[in-house]
Order: sequence, then C-alpha cells, then structure tokens
Amino acid sequence: MIVSNTAFWLIVCFGSAYAVRYLPDSWYKASYFEEKPLERRLYRTLRINSWKDRLPEWGSVFHFEKKNLREDLDLVYLRRFIMETYYSESGHSMMAVLGFGCLLLNPASYSGMALMLACINVVVQIPFIVIQRYNRPRLMRLKIRLERASRQEKADRKEHANYDTARHHNRRQDA
Repeated sequence: MIVSNTAFWLIVCFGSAYAVRYLPDSWYKASYFEEKPLERRLYRTLRINSWKDRLPEWGSVFHFEKKNLREDLDLVYLRRFIMETYYSESGHSMMAVLGFGCLLLNPASYSGMALMLACINVVVQIPFIVIQRYNRPRLMRLKIRLERASRQEKADRKEHANYDTARHHNRRQDA
C-alpha cells in the first residue's frame, strides 16, 4: 500500500504539472484566470509579498526559473513567464482535485486517513495557486508597459529616420 500511494502521489503531482502544458491556449483565456475584484485586498491581508518567495519553486524542471524576474526583461520572456503562471496555477489546482483519488486507491478501512491526506493536499496547494494569481496581473501590467515602450521606441526610430531622410533630401536639393 505504501508503494501504491507513493506512486499515486508522484503521478498526480508530476502528471498534473506536465498535463497542463498540453491544454490548448484557449483554456487559459477563461474568466476563471482573471483577477477578481477582492483579490488585491486579500493579498494585502495575507501579506503574500512577505512569504511568497520562501516557498519552493520547481520551474527549473521545465527550464524556466520563476523565483525572480530576469534583469534583462523583454516581451518574449514576459509572455513566457505569464504562461508559466497559468501552467502552475492549473497544475496545482489539478493536483488539489486529483488528490481525492487516493480515496479510491485505499481500502475502506483507510478512508479516513485518505480523506485527511487529500484535504491536507488541498491546503498545501492553495498557497502556490494564490502566488500565481498574485503574480500574473502584475506581470501582465508590466508586459503592457513594455509593449507601450516598445511601440514608442519604434515610433521614435521611425520619426528619426523620416527626419534623417528629409534632411538628406534637403541637402541634395541645396547642392
């Protein structure tokens, strides 16, 4: 029974983490993932910023470290980071729900223990879900600022190029 329970939890946890990466992108556009009106107040009440970095982070398993933002931010990196928050939130949510499968795995005489483990698993998953929901809106706002700055930079370059072209054209006419 120890081996089957260990295998079950490993499959639930690692299987969920991988499975969410195969969901269609449209899955992550659901209103469920949008920040709800009371969430910001909840995050302040929970003081999430003071403890969120103390929890383990397994992004390196998927070749993307989410513990800290990179120094050299760009839009590609931010889009990937945002996508990783969707994956992580979905994976931890899936782990929380699928953990109740341990009730089916264990004999009826162990159902109390299995239910307790499933409930503990839900409690363990909640902080990781909350962290993703806390970080994603902030990353999205940062992405919008970078997109604006990028558009402005392109407009400035275009304006500068037009100015240089006009100046060059005027010099040719003067000669």
